[in-house]
Order: sequence, then structure tokens, then C-alpha cells
Amino acid sequence: MTEDGKIQNTGVARLKQHADLVQQLVKQVPAALSKPSLTLEQVSRLHRVIQKGVDDFKEVQELVNKPGLDETYSRAAGSLAKIWSHLSSAAEARMQDLAKNDADKSDMQKPDE
Repeated sequence: MTEDGKIQNTGVARLKQHADLVQQLVKQVPAALSKPSLTLEQVSRLHRVIQKGVDDFKEVQELVNKPGLDETYSRAAGSLAKIWSHLSSAAEARMQDLAKNDADKSDMQKPDE
């Protein structure tokens, strides 16, 4: 097998791993983000984990977008990239909401000057 073939096989294997992971995250992340007891620290950690997945997936996309690999993999990678982006955006939005709520609570607790 050529070096390009090995790289492509690695890319396809990693694409499959990400597909499996994203399938789990699509169920778990919205449930976690909707919990009323979620803290800013927890959502920040979740966002960092998701962002690590996004960053790793960029490398996978480069591998499966190389010439000579079936375009099906490239299309699948594009779909997964959109899902990763959506998960990251959802976590970021929840993080901003919690930060705003924490700031509002802090403002309410300040004595009048």
C-alpha cells in the first residue's frame, strides 16, 4: 500500500470515529445544556471538550479531502463539520447566557451606593 493509501485509510478510520462520537454527542450535549443546574464552569468545560473535537476534526477533513479518495467521504466530513460547529455554537451560547445571568445576579447583590 502506498503512503497516500495509508493516509487515506487513516482519514477514513478517523472519520468513522468522529461519526460515532458525534452521534453520541448529538444526544448528550443538548440534554446537558438544558439542565437548569448547569454551572458556568461545567458548560465551559463542555465547550472546551467540543472545541477540542472541532480542532481534531479539521485534520480529519484535510485527510479525507485529498484527491483520489471517494467524494462520499468528503461529503460525510462536511456534514460532520456542520454538526461539530452546531454543538460548539450551542455550548458557547449557553455559556454566554450563564455568564450574563451570573453578572445580573452579582449586580443585584451589590448594595446601593
